[in-house]
Amino acid sequence: METRAVQIMNYTKKIEVDYLARVEGEASITVELDKGPAIKLKIFEPPRFFEGFLVGRKFDEVGDIVSRICGICPVSHMTTAIQAIEQAMGIEVTRQTKVLRKILCLSQIVASHLIHLYMLAMPDYYGYAGIVDMQSRFSGEIARLIKMKEVMNELTGLIGGRALHPVTHMPGGFTAIPPKDSFISILRKLKQIKPLAKEVVKDVSRFGVPDFNSSSEYVALADETEYAINEGRIVSTKGLNIAVKDYRRTFRESHVSYAFAKKSNIVSRSCFMVGALARLNNKFEKLQEQTKALAKQVDFEVPNSNPFNNNLAQSLEVVDGIERCIKLIESNTFEDEDVRRRAGSGEGCSATEAPRGLLFHSYRINRKGVVEQADIVTPTSHNFLSIEKDLNELVAQNRDKSRDRIRLLCEKLVRAYDPCFSCSVH
Repeated sequence: METRAVQIMNYTKKIEVDYLARVEGEASITVELDKGPAIKLKIFEPPRFFEGFLVGRKFDEVGDIVSRICGICPVSHMTTAIQAIEQAMGIEVTRQTKVLRKILCLSQIVASHLIHLYMLAMPDYYGYAGIVDMQSRFSGEIARLIKMKEVMNELTGLIGGRALHPVTHMPGGFTAIPPKDSFISILRKLKQIKPLAKEVVKDVSRFGVPDFNSSSEYVALADETEYAINEGRIVSTKGLNIAVKDYRRTFRESHVSYAFAKKSNIVSRSCFMVGALARLNNKFEKLQEQTKALAKQVDFEVPNSNPFNNNLAQSLEVVDGIERCIKLIESNTFEDEDVRRRAGSGEGCSATEAPRGLLFHSYRINRKGVVEQADIVTPTSHNFLSIEKDLNELVAQNRDKSRDRIRLLCEKLVRAYDPCFSCSVH
């Protein structure tokens, strides 16, 4: 009897989420309430060794290969890799290529946010296991999701050749440019979903997030002239301001025994957060005026240190991304051009804003155009330390709550970060 009492007592001091649902990839959460609390985010998604098997591949194969790291953000991995290879090999691209890349990446960011907000995050706030159970009550919201996702997928496919794992994007540019009529058609559809995007913000603003503030530093790509996506400097809310080439001197990774993903931190500093909330915290003033007005309507202000509000930040980026795609298409005429390549060798790196935050790729290419070294750091690796720190602080503030309440809070927080554990074990 006494032994059983001890077992029950020990059990109540430990909370486990054996398999974290509604996230990309495989992970679990372990909470030990009698140790501070002590919390581990265990990423048991098997390692995939992309950095290893990229070695020995030709430079023009890399984009296609790295796009397979993720089925949600293939465009970001492809674009970041291609830009790094272009820098290494001295390949210059035209302004048109940069504009098309920007539209391509924006289309993917919007599409990814929509899936996360409605299918992964929203069920948490209404007591559902998943979106299938929500159909009768939220049929309008689900219809809106499907309509918007279809249009954004079509835009990705228009420029990339197909929506998943694009085929036209290569070092030097695009192998095919869509005809004018196709741009006219997609432009009309983008304008049709603009009002729906504003409804997304309203939907997310009703989530009712927990009152919680994180002490994390917020890191993003920034540019003086625009809301940076594919180019810029790496900045933070605590004064970091470096060129992308200085990434490896500023950020470092470390291994832990309970995860196949690495943890990232800023040298001589602590953890940091990347993603939509980090972007808005660093470059809110670069948003479209209508996006800023909408943020004011839903009481979103910066600086914002509540990681649960990453959901609301994503919804604002949905509005902003669609509007910027419209403006970029309206203000440019796209014509066929040669994919410019120049034989060269060297090292190059690139950082872009993937849907989930800062993504870094670096390559060394030899004189034969073959990869000798590859280095990839994903948004979820960047966020790993911050997620665990926030989980510890969140549980410490809610120790008096029931086990089920603590478990749900932990799951909500991790999902609010919108992690991709598959990317993290690349």
